[in-house]
Amino acid sequence: MNYKNELYPNDLSFVLKSAEDLAVRIVEKLNDNSCKKVKELYNEIDGRIKRNKEIFNALGYVPNTFLKTNSLSMKNNEFKGLYIFGEEIDDKIIPVYVGISRSVFRRLKQHAWGKKHNECTLAYLKTKYQFESEGKQFYRIISTEEDMLPAKLLIRNFKVVLVNIENDYELYFLEVALAGIFKTKWNSFKTH
Repeated sequence: MNYKNELYPNDLSFVLKSAEDLAVRIVEKLNDNSCKKVKELYNEIDGRIKRNKEIFNALGYVPNTFLKTNSLSMKNNEFKGLYIFGEEIDDKIIPVYVGISRSVFRRLKQHAWGKKHNECTLAYLKTKYQFESEGKQFYRIISTEEDMLPAKLLIRNFKVVLVNIENDYELYFLEVALAGIFKTKWNSFKTH
């Protein structure tokens, strides 16, 4: 037990086996015809990107946590858990990125429509990788929204699966375990 009285798992092999089982279900979901692309989960309304609550709810991605907003409502309004991006490669959807957040609804929107490098971090990473593979320099200070637009368009076309994980230890463990199981192209665990 740690200082916050959070329990550690008794059996790490069980946690890893759970990750392997979950990985199978995630790949099945990514390749199911009902799996949505990121862009299908959001609508543009009056120039703003809004979450399509009906589609999220129909997929079973209902709010499971409360994130303080300007609203007076105290109802759950966010989704805490994992999100997995899948890209079509050779007629199959392959997991290419595993992320975690206590605000997945907002995080998906940031990845696909964010304006700054620290919002659309995957788009920034993909853009930096592209620039450097072409022998060009790319730094945060000079990155522009326009530079990252091609990567954001690709991310909008990724299929995505969300997994409700409320236990923090399990959430962090699963991010690393699933990235390792899937051998995702875009996950890196280098510290900042």
